[in-house]
Amino acid sequence: MKKLILTCLAAASSLVAYADNPLYETGPGQDSSFVRFLNASNDKVTIVNGSAKVNLDVKNEGRVSRFYPVKAGDKLTATVQVGNAKTAVEVVAKPGEFVTVAILNKGASVESVLVRETPTDFNAMRASISLMNVDATCAAAGLTGGAKNAMIFEAIKPSTTARRLVNPVSLKVQANCGGEAAGADIDMSQLQAGERYSVIVIPAKKGRQAFFVRDSTS
Repeated sequence: MKKLILTCLAAASSLVAYADNPLYETGPGQDSSFVRFLNASNDKVTIVNGSAKVNLDVKNEGRVSRFYPVKAGDKLTATVQVGNAKTAVEVVAKPGEFVTVAILNKGASVESVLVRETPTDFNAMRASISLMNVDATCAAAGLTGGAKNAMIFEAIKPSTTARRLVNPVSLKVQANCGGEAAGADIDMSQLQAGERYSVIVIPAKKGRQAFFVRDSTS
């Protein structure tokens, strides 16, 4: 099996200090894909491959890694641990695909869920936001926001995501599930033209919660 991109993180002890160097060799003339990890559990997550180890926190921005470029079609593997529970992860990404590996609690065990996205548009004058639903109990996630509390996304099924372009404005949003609020409203502050953002709905100990991150790449 091909080693997971994390093999290139052997010198890193946590995601607090990101590396700007490529984390996986894509090769000349080959389309890159991108993989990131999301801690959607209620405890800290450790991702291990060989001597490499990466930790994901339970605080919003600390829950999500950067997108790492990987070679499309390669099988990537790792072991994920939450508390005393472990699971093996395998990912094969298609050319140009962005894959989020979400780590969740499943009773006393842990499971991984892959959320795949293939971006179809880009506009350097606008911002790109998505709503990602990784809560299996939320059959239809939505997102409203703006001065008129307009519907931005609706009916996003579990383990899926949707994306759209918006004007680069200061934006506050509210995630919901079946019309009920999914946690507190979210202040995304001033969106930047040409940047990508993700609003993510995850399970919580009581109900569910939502937060946002800027989709950065290494």
